[in-house]
Amino acid sequence: MKAVSRLTSGPSGPASPSSAALSASAPAVAGRPAAKAPDRPGPPAYARYQAARAVALYLVVAAVGFTVMLLVSRHFGRAPEAVLRRWDSGHYLHIAQHGYPGEIPYGPDGEPKFSRLAFFPLVPALIRAVRLVTGLPVVWAGVVVSWTAASVAAAGVFRLVRAVGGRPGAGYACVALWACSPYAFALWVPYSEAVFSAALIWTLSAVLERRWLPAAALCALAGAVRPSASVVVGTVGLAAGWELVQQRGSRRAWRAWVALLTAPLGIVASWLFLGSKVGRVDGWFEAERAWGQSFDFGAGTAHVLKDMLLYRHAGRVADLRTAAVIAVLVLGAVGVWALARDRRVPWPLVATVALAWVLIVGTPGSPLSKPRFMLPFLPVLLLLAARPLARAPLGVRVCLYGGGAVVSGWYAAGLLVLFEGSP
Repeated sequence: MKAVSRLTSGPSGPASPSSAALSASAPAVAGRPAAKAPDRPGPPAYARYQAARAVALYLVVAAVGFTVMLLVSRHFGRAPEAVLRRWDSGHYLHIAQHGYPGEIPYGPDGEPKFSRLAFFPLVPALIRAVRLVTGLPVVWAGVVVSWTAASVAAAGVFRLVRAVGGRPGAGYACVALWACSPYAFALWVPYSEAVFSAALIWTLSAVLERRWLPAAALCALAGAVRPSASVVVGTVGLAAGWELVQQRGSRRAWRAWVALLTAPLGIVASWLFLGSKVGRVDGWFEAERAWGQSFDFGAGTAHVLKDMLLYRHAGRVADLRTAAVIAVLVLGAVGVWALARDRRVPWPLVATVALAWVLIVGTPGSPLSKPRFMLPFLPVLLLLAARPLARAPLGVRVCLYGGGAVVSGWYAAGLLVLFEGSP
C-alpha cells in the first residue's frame, strides 16, 4: 500500500500525504505540517471480512430501495418485468436477445435516427451469458448482472476509501450513501451503470496502488461497457505518464508503459466492433449523432441550464428532475474544488471526477440523464461526506440510510414509470 504515496504528488510538484498507503517519509506541502498517519488496514483476512460487510450493507440498503420502487410501480399498474424493461434496460435486453442491427436508420432529412448501435457490447454479452448458464428470463438475467456488478463495485468503494486513509466506518458510510443516492436505481435494473462502476472503482484502486497491469486490464474492460470510459482512460494515462516521469531509467517502468498503451484498447475495440456491424469504421459515431452526445464544449448544456433556471418549462413533470440536474452541475463543480483542496485525496481521484464533470457538461444530449451519468463517479465525491458521517450516532445513520433508500425507491418509480423522457 505504500505505492500510493507516489500518486499524491502531481505533475506540478510534491504534495502532502493523502492516504493510508503513504509512508511517513512522504513530503508535505510547503508551509503545512505533514498529515497524521491514518489507520493501516488489518490483516488480509480481516480486510476481506470488512469488505464483505460493506457489500452486505449495500445489498440491504439497495434491497429496500428496489422493493419500494417495485411496490410504487405496481400501485400505478406496472408489473415488475415492465418496469425492469424501461428505457435503456429495454435496449440492452433486446441486444442480448436479438443482437445489434445491421444498418443505421435515417430520417427523411438524412440525419440518423435512434439506433441500438450506440450501446456498447459488454453488458448485453454478460446478460446473454447469465441467461444461457442459469436459464433465467432475460430481464432477470439482466438484474442478476447489475446486482452482482454493483456488489463488486461496493467492495471496491470500501477499498478505495480505506486506500485514501478513511477508517472502516467511513468506508461503510460511503457505500451506504451511494446505495441510497437518488439515481441508485440504475444499479438495480439492467442498465450499464453497475458494470461500469465496478470496472471504474477497481481501476482507480489499482491506479492508487500502482498495480499498472490490473489497472490497464480493468480500464480496457470499462471501455467495453460505455463511452464515458474515456474518463477512465484519461486518468490511467495521466497516472501512468506521471509514473514514467518519476521512474525514468527504472526497469520497472515497463508496467506503466503497458498501462499507458493498452488502457484505450477496450473503447477502441468497442468502436470497431460496433462499426463492423454496419460495415463502416465510424459506425458508432454515426449512430451516436442521433443521441446528441457529441462534445460541444458545454454550449448545449448552458442552453438547457438557462431554460431550467428561468423556469421555461414550469408545470411539466420533468420539473422534479430539474433540481437534480442543477445540483449535479453546480455541486459537482464545487465537489471537484473541495477534493482538490483536500490533501488527503490523491490527485488521480480528483482528475477522474473533474474529467467526468467536463464530459457531462460538454455533451448536450439527454440533459435529464446527467445525474445518472455521474452515478459511477459519485463515490469519489462522497468521500467528502463519508468521514464526518461515520462519526454520527448509529441511530442517525440507520435513519439516514433507511430513509434515503425509501426516497430513492420512490423517486426511481417516478423516473421509470411516470416522468417523460429517459431518466
